[in-house]
Amino acid sequence: MIGEDRFHAEIAGGQMELARGSADQHDAIIETDSDTLAALIYGGCQLAEALRSGDLKVEGDKSVVKRFLTLFPLSRPAATCLLQG
Repeated sequence: MIGEDRFHAEIAGGQMELARGSADQHDAIIETDSDTLAALIYGGCQLAEALRSGDLKVEGDKSVVKRFLTLFPLSRPAATCLLQG
């Protein structure tokens, strides 16, 4: 849950499917806002810190949540290309 929006992700066989709505079965539920989720994935915010502050709530298997947060690596910056006219 991100804010008031619900999403579910199914991860299997090296693939992830993301859709709106709740999952029938789940290993974990994450409840947070988009800023906290981004900080957890990209900003170096620690899971324990977000839980302690109340910015994040987790129900279920925390190891699944830790793994989920690693699934969004930033791409390496593209090489700068100068166009000459």
